[in-house]
Amino acid sequence: MVENILVLALEKSAEIVLVLLVEKLWAWVLRDRKLQRVSNFAKMHIFILYLDWVLLKTPLKSIPDQPEEK
Repeated sequence: MVENILVLALEKSAEIVLVLLVEKLWAWVLRDRKLQRVSNFAKMHIFILYLDWVLLKTPLKSIPDQPEEK
């Protein structure tokens, strides 16, 4: 009887530890993905602002004329 109680206690303890580890891992994975999305979003906005700035700084005289297609 004592053996059965000991086995049940060990199984329950292992289950609790496993659940906690999985929850921590899941939280870490989600946090990393969110951080990556925010980083990519910020990089894209910086790139768009840079392109906008470059295009505004470029005078129209320096843009070559395109030949008309026939």
